[in-house]
Amino acid sequence: MFRRMFAARDDSTIVVRLDDTMRDLLVRVGEELREVLLVNDPETTKRLYPTAYPDDEELESDYQEMVHDQLLMQRLDALDTFQATINDEAISIDDADAWMSTINQVRLVLGTQLDVGEDESAIDEDDPEAHSKVIYQVLSHILEELTHARIRSL
Repeated sequence: MFRRMFAARDDSTIVVRLDDTMRDLLVRVGEELREVLLVNDPETTKRLYPTAYPDDEELESDYQEMVHDQLLMQRLDALDTFQATINDEAISIDDADAWMSTINQVRLVLGTQLDVGEDESAIDEDDPEAHSKVIYQVLSHILEELTHARIRSL
């Protein structure tokens, strides 16, 4: 029988029902995300810091300079919470928000690397990037389930 990965409880917490394989995956992608955030390669992080002024380089540069550090700190704070609670059996609503933020950041970075579009679903097993695309889909599924649990917690 299908069992949900997350369940909202009446005490405003969310039960986490991830097996060790899923938790290990999340630990690994969290560590990789931290490296990506700290290195800050614009090609890898472009979906994390989208262009606000595509037609004006000067305004765009000023905007990125103004918001980049604040966004980076918010992302690192969410990642810290995510990593601190990854093995918990239940997480708070705030923790769940940090999880959703972190998982989505990983998806954005991975989606950039894979050049994933809106309608990508089938994976060719001969594709050299098949493993990464499966991880992307698994993360998408985890995010979707956590989002539904978060909504049910309201």
